[in-house]
Amino acid sequence: MGARRSPQALLLPRPGLLLLGLLLLACPGGRAEVQISVPPVVEVLLGKQASIPCTHTVTGGKGYHLVEWFITDKNAEQRRVAFSEQGRREVDKNTEYTDRIFMDADYSLVIKAADVSDERAFTCRVMAGVGGDAGGTAQLKVFDPPEIPEVKWNTRTLSVTGELASEVAECVSRNSNPMANISWYKDDRLLEAPTERNTVLYMVTRTVREASGLHSVSSTLYLRPNKTDKDSRFHCRVTYWMPRGEKHTMDSESFHLTLHYYTENVQFSLDSPEVIKEGDDVRLLCQGDGNPPPEYVFTKMKAHDRFEDLGSNPNGLLVLQHVTKDDSGTYRCQVLDFDSPPEVELEKEVTIKVNYIDPLVLKPNKTVKVPLGGSIELDCSGSGSQTPTLSWRKGKQQVENGKTLTLNSLTYHMAGTYTCEASVPSIPGLRKDQSVRVIVEGKPEVERPLSPSHYHSTDQKVTLTCSALGHPEPQITWNVPGEPSTNSSGNRVTSRLSVEVTPELAESGVKCLAENEHGVDEWTFRLETAPPTVSATAVPVDGGESQGGSMVAVIAVCVCVLLLLLIVGFFYFMQRRGRLPCSGGEKRSLTPKEGNPDDTVVEMKTDKRNEQTGLLSPGGGGGGGTNEGPDLFRELIPPHGGQRRKGPGPGRGKLDIPGAVDHRKMLIGGPECSTGLICGEAVLKRGSQKRGLPPYGRQTSSEPMTTGETEVGRGFYGQRFEAQDYSR
Repeated sequence: MGARRSPQALLLPRPGLLLLGLLLLACPGGRAEVQISVPPVVEVLLGKQASIPCTHTVTGGKGYHLVEWFITDKNAEQRRVAFSEQGRREVDKNTEYTDRIFMDADYSLVIKAADVSDERAFTCRVMAGVGGDAGGTAQLKVFDPPEIPEVKWNTRTLSVTGELASEVAECVSRNSNPMANISWYKDDRLLEAPTERNTVLYMVTRTVREASGLHSVSSTLYLRPNKTDKDSRFHCRVTYWMPRGEKHTMDSESFHLTLHYYTENVQFSLDSPEVIKEGDDVRLLCQGDGNPPPEYVFTKMKAHDRFEDLGSNPNGLLVLQHVTKDDSGTYRCQVLDFDSPPEVELEKEVTIKVNYIDPLVLKPNKTVKVPLGGSIELDCSGSGSQTPTLSWRKGKQQVENGKTLTLNSLTYHMAGTYTCEASVPSIPGLRKDQSVRVIVEGKPEVERPLSPSHYHSTDQKVTLTCSALGHPEPQITWNVPGEPSTNSSGNRVTSRLSVEVTPELAESGVKCLAENEHGVDEWTFRLETAPPTVSATAVPVDGGESQGGSMVAVIAVCVCVLLLLLIVGFFYFMQRRGRLPCSGGEKRSLTPKEGNPDDTVVEMKTDKRNEQTGLLSPGGGGGGGTNEGPDLFRELIPPHGGQRRKGPGPGRGKLDIPGAVDHRKMLIGGPECSTGLICGEAVLKRGSQKRGLPPYGRQTSSEPMTTGETEVGRGFYGQRFEAQDYSR
């Protein structure tokens, strides 16, 4: 066990040191002075290494040097835990710090892992020579932040009419050092809650020291709530401190209180558009500000201050579906809240008006029969919450604005259903209609086809269609045997008959007869041979329409024309790109394989520019002696580096070949050129022999030319003539 000393004992030298002290006193210069520096407070986090410095200096005497570290135990006695004597550092055995501390080279006391129990005073004492004795004390503080605060609030319903403060919530902060502080907030504003008990607001705080030495704190909030607290948000805040005086906070989760309060205000309003029309769904909403929500009772005011019960519900919503003008009136909502004081008005009323249009009155009504060619007047009248606008329509087509519709010189096509429509422009969607059917009576009218029926050959079957209008519904018969198919729609009857073409029918035709009680009408279908271009395929033929084969033939001709145009376009495109043998990229020599150096060759190349210009010219050609064509150019390429010259065409262009043996010239155009062609005339003189003409040209002589003779060749329009000299 380490030596335990009282503070007074620390000032008395040990017996072994007494002799040393006497010797030092006997020696001049043996006295020493010690100055020591120990910080008053050392801060450390829980579990971290703590170092308590003991900085000192010794002046004067030499020799003996002793540094000791002491702790103050719970009995207020000091006990040494470590020392350094003449350079030898040791930890005292059998103390609570034996295995937890050491002394470093600077005589600082180092605690390996700080614990809450280490919060105490540590004293450093230094002895050196005679009279050299000094000490200093440091207070160690250990810090540890708390856990996240936990809050438990009262989930029951709290009455605002109570006279005492009720327990609202409890907030707990666990395991901190030093002890944390808890405060309460409402809507992020601090509640100044005292710790003294009262009837409005206070809090009760409790602290617990855990076995680990850490502190846990709990705070219970008491509050007498009022109606304004129904939407308030509460939470608690924990404040704690860390080393260097740093202040930190943590907030708990927020919560709301469930309050019971009586109804003070009632609102009853229309939860639909203000303009109401027949057929709408109307919503009436009644709301009171009490909690829990009260019961809502709905009634409708009748005559003589009587009310019709419309039921009750807890959500305060009354829905009137597909309202009519009878739903107009005053509605009342009553809130059933028996906690409300008598002075609170718990009933509200709302009046609604339903816009409407009365059923329309038509004259004549429903169905009317009129003879063919006759006249009739249809009258419509209507009324409503506002005067409606009237109009007439047949199907979707409007035929008249106003209440009266007059139909003159009635035909079968004018028969049908006419509708009178009433609307109010200021109220979109408010409309009503009523219809009347007009029947036109008379003898049948057979519809005449616009063209005869065609056939390709006898024994072919054709289909004839006969349509007739009339009322009563006419009966349709044919003058040839067969099984016709008949259908009717409105005042129209249609009969279809398939017949086999015979020479007799082709000559006489086929007769269709329509008959009713008012008379008879008929039509004879003429059969004619289809044109030669018509396909021979037998197809059914409708009366008055060409056979389907004609259409097939027309389509076939169109396809052939399109194919031909594509082929022509392809060759034209290839010609423009120079991909054909006759294009400008290839030369055709008109000279024989054998010849002498004096021979002159005339070659021709395609000039695409001239070709295009010529084709687009108004005259359709580029040559001729009239010189009236477009301004065309022929490019003449001289041999052996001669100058290239251009001449207009039609017209005459001249090519001079410097250094050539013979005098040559090229004439572009001439009197023999025909429309659509441009001609080239080559004049070879002074003994030259004819070797060839431009490609696709025509020569006038097969014999060699002599001096003064002329060779004329014609080339297709758009060709370019090129003269080359092979005499060198």
